[in-house]
This record gives sequence, structure tokens and C-alpha cells, in this order.
Amino acid sequence: MHFVKVEVRRNPTTHITVHVGAWEVPVMEQKHGAERLSVGETVDFPKRDWPTDAASEMQRLNRLYGRTGSGDNAATFAEQVYGPGSAGLKALAAAIKEARSAAEKPKRRGKATEDLVGSKTA
Repeated sequence: MHFVKVEVRRNPTTHITVHVGAWEVPVMEQKHGAERLSVGETVDFPKRDWPTDAASEMQRLNRLYGRTGSGDNAATFAEQVYGPGSAGLKALAAAIKEARSAAEKPKRRGKATEDLVGSKTA
């Protein structure tokens, strides 16, 4: 599974680096603020599986990032990004699918690499 490396600047002295699915970055931005995040390169962890379904992943995001306030009517950060109910699950499923298809695209080699690989030595 492909993960995105994200550094969260909690305060001037505390920076936390985590690896998350691409669909999780907007939830982190909603909770922490985009200005406090630095999104880095994609890292592959082949032994990790993709989420099996959007409902389980939404529950995980809700537990991890919590609610915007207190009370029963407070939305979760994930619901603020993807929407509540079945519409939110569809949006999350689409985001996971997009991340998966991007991860499964073959990597293109640059011109310099092709020249090195394709060149013949004398």
C-alpha cells in the first residue's frame, strides 16, 4: 500500500512525522490546518493492505481524528471533509479508489534513465 509522508507541526518545537493514505491528508488538514502540515513523498509499504471498505475506514478516521466540538450534533473531521452518511461513504470510497489507481499506475522513467538503460557501451 502507498502512503504519503506528512509532517505535522504541533508547535514550534514539536514536529510529528506520520505515513497516511492519500485520502487521510484532507482530514488532517481539516483538523490541524493546512499551514501546519508538510506533505512529502509517497512511500510504499507492501505488507499493508488497502482498506476493505469505506465504512470501516470512516469509523477509523472518526476514532482517530474525533469531532469538531462537543455534543451529539458535532460533526467529525472526516464527515466535514467527505460528508455525512451514505454520501460521505461514497466520497471516501472514491478517494480511496483514486489513491489506489494512482498507486497502481506504472512509474515512468525519465529521459536520462532511458538513455542510461538503453545505451550501449563501446
